[in-house]
Amino acid sequence: MANPLFRKSKEESLEYDAYVAYCDGDYKWVYGPCGPLRIFLEERRNYKLLLLERGDVLAGEHRLFALNHSIPKCKKIILVVSKEFVNNDWAYYEATVGIEHFLGLQARIIVINLVKL
Repeated sequence: MANPLFRKSKEESLEYDAYVAYCDGDYKWVYGPCGPLRIFLEERRNYKLLLLERGDVLAGEHRLFALNHSIPKCKKIILVVSKEFVNNDWAYYEATVGIEHFLGLQARIIVINLVKL
């Protein structure tokens, strides 16, 4: 039996650092070729992000099932809240599922208020 000091915690064994929930209109800011969020977190901070739109889930898997299977693989959820996000039913569902999963673990819910000028 391995020494408990060297066992990975449940959080360390999770596949992704964060699930990113955002609207299609915010794609360029989050993940586009020069997406500042992706560049900062993945390239500069070495985070492993889970983004449904880039193909981080099984090919052909319905978006609803992909969401429900993906969030438990992540240490945190990042909600990129924009004007479009607030008025989008899918984004509302994504946020609700993520918040319910991490309920009581406020440090694992990161909200970014994206204001476009």
